[in-house]
Amino acid sequence: MALSQLPSGRIAFGTVGQDPAEEVVVCRLRTDVMELHCHGGEAALRRIMDDLASRGFLSCDAVWPGTTQFERECHEALALAQTQLAANLVVAQRCGALRHALEQVTAAHPDLSLASERLDAVWRWRRAGLRLTRPFRVALVGRPNVGKSSLINALVGYERSIVFDAPGTTRDVVTAETALAGWGLQLADTAGFRTGAGELETLAMQRARDWLAEADLVLLVLDRSQPLTDEDRALCHDYPQSLWLANKADLAPAWQVRDPLIHSPEIAGELQPDLLPVSAVSGLGLQELKQQIIERLLPALVSGPVALPFTCRQVSHLDQARASLLQGDWDGLTRECALVVGD
Repeated sequence: MALSQLPSGRIAFGTVGQDPAEEVVVCRLRTDVMELHCHGGEAALRRIMDDLASRGFLSCDAVWPGTTQFERECHEALALAQTQLAANLVVAQRCGALRHALEQVTAAHPDLSLASERLDAVWRWRRAGLRLTRPFRVALVGRPNVGKSSLINALVGYERSIVFDAPGTTRDVVTAETALAGWGLQLADTAGFRTGAGELETLAMQRARDWLAEADLVLLVLDRSQPLTDEDRALCHDYPQSLWLANKADLAPAWQVRDPLIHSPEIAGELQPDLLPVSAVSGLGLQELKQQIIERLLPALVSGPVALPFTCRQVSHLDQARASLLQGDWDGLTRECALVVGD
């Protein structure tokens, strides 16, 4: 049956294109509106879009309902929400949580201290708010065979990464998505860092560095069952603010978590981070690891509606509002707060 003959409201299965055709599910919503669903993946989508374009269809950005830009942002974010908690938080903003919090900021006039306190209570959620529609990026780094792949598998609950005792098994950044405490996470298993690596491994390590530079949190994995190496210490020096893990804690330890070679000022600086003993095999420390990941990513646990910005535009206006507040410019503060939730 041709699409032109499909009754409104009828769902049909068919194909688009040729050699080979892409399978799709289509529904005629109105005379001039069709809804089309295809297989996942950019290749399939791009092929269908190109085929439709060749037949005269025009591509356009999504048009979301709402009379203001903020309302449209709410609808778009709701469609892209990573988890049920993320969806609930978007709905809370749409129902006035962010607007009310910012009204409380401007209502603090002329008390600069109170206004600053109330504004910071919203501003500190900016990073988490941007992760309502895309997951936090958490990368594991370490030399080969310290157990990064096993930890990834243990955290997501299935074998996403290949586990093998030969150095260089992970040749690219392998990602897996999961959720912790209601927040979406993208975990990345990066190539092991070691000296004397071949050309392919060196390329993999560079890709790992690129991913690590963009990560929201880095998990530095050390093998507690083997003596520490210069490569371990170099990674501790390069990633002092990462969450340090003493992996393979189910085996006999070759060093202690308070080893002075790890916590020396030359390596850890003034941070002196603690090492969390974990084991992907026995499960030791995994629950505490999950808790510490969330504590590192969020300013606080969510126990109810929280006022937060969730787009770059909103965060930009909040930044301007903070700048105005620092200058004692109440008009500028009021204007920028209104722009967050207005046009």
